[in-house]
Amino acid sequence: MTLPDQIRTALSNVGRRKLRSALASLGVVVGTLTIVVMVSLAEGVRQQINHQFATIGLDRLTVYAPGARRGGFSPLDLLMRKKIITPDDVSEWKALPGVVQVIPEINLPPSVGLALAWNGTNLPVRMSGGTPRGEFLFQEAPQPLAGSLDLPESGGIVLSLGTVQAAGVSSNDLTRMIGQTVQAILHTSRGETQSFNLRIQGITQEHSTEIQVSVADRIAMKNWWFNTTNTLESEGYDSVTIRSADVSRAQALTAQLRSDGFQVQSLEVFVEIANRIVTVIALMFSLIGSIALLVAAIGIANTMVMAIYERTREIGILKAMGASRREIRQMFMIEAGFIGMIGGTIGLLLGWLFGLGLNPIIQIILKHRDLPIHGHFFVVTLTLALGAILFATLIGLVAGLLPAQRAAKLDPLEALRHE
Repeated sequence: MTLPDQIRTALSNVGRRKLRSALASLGVVVGTLTIVVMVSLAEGVRQQINHQFATIGLDRLTVYAPGARRGGFSPLDLLMRKKIITPDDVSEWKALPGVVQVIPEINLPPSVGLALAWNGTNLPVRMSGGTPRGEFLFQEAPQPLAGSLDLPESGGIVLSLGTVQAAGVSSNDLTRMIGQTVQAILHTSRGETQSFNLRIQGITQEHSTEIQVSVADRIAMKNWWFNTTNTLESEGYDSVTIRSADVSRAQALTAQLRSDGFQVQSLEVFVEIANRIVTVIALMFSLIGSIALLVAAIGIANTMVMAIYERTREIGILKAMGASRREIRQMFMIEAGFIGMIGGTIGLLLGWLFGLGLNPIIQIILKHRDLPIHGHFFVVTLTLALGAILFATLIGLVAGLLPAQRAAKLDPLEALRHE
């Protein structure tokens, strides 16, 4: 028997007992469906993570003074700092090859009382950085509802929608607010106050009560708080964000700055950790689906044993016509492989359709919860599709190995006598 003959015979035998073959492949369908849905979910989450980090910028790194705690201000930090980030350092980094942008940051002490005097109100607010962007994973950068989010060198302020509404301003009057002057008021626990006149540059869509001012204005506020002329000379910048031309340049800059004694935080590390976690989760999901495929393999093996019992006389005739043991073994293994492949293909299609149905439902849920996440969370890649079908086929081949071996060992004379 040639290989094409074996394939035709195997296909004919699969169609001979349609119900039995369908029941045998049902377990493969369930196992493949489980694997496709779970692994496609893990792949979708991986793509969302990589997209969100890419939006923030894998080419972006943040530099801190040695000993400084990231993201805040503390007097203890100043005592621990043996080295500060000076304006000269910022100028030097701007001149480095491959550096696109350098953004220094100044944080006000947590004890600073901050309020906004505007529209007849004195509204407590908090201050965010001077470069607005999403702070959390899966959160998009703020967008302007009116005006621009680009701050001038000094004297400008960006308000959030929550701040505007808390001040009693209607959302319909946002454009009219641009260019108006407000007062940012600092006050101490002793009752001392200092106001800074700022002009509204833009309004973001965020609902929290926060403001954004330039680095120069924050330095002026910090100088007043500490009653000094220039805190920048003694304390330096709290952090500096550097954007490079590409990811490879960011890696080189990270190594260089760390060798200079600075602390450097790069998003690439978080991406690598997140991808490793997702890979482990995808592996665990695959193992769960493999349990169903293991059960399916038992069903395929049982189906093949019954097929051999029913076709014992047929096997004897094939051997009497000159079919070798190897050819008989191959024919039954091909038949078992077809059952696995059919089940794997159906499971893949059902898993793909299941993901297509769930994607819009997830988008509706995220929109209802005000989470600005867009994209697909069930992603069936070509590798997943081919891998699922090949794995299901392999399960069928393995399940058919012992029954095929049994068929190959049948004695031709005894097989011909079988009724």
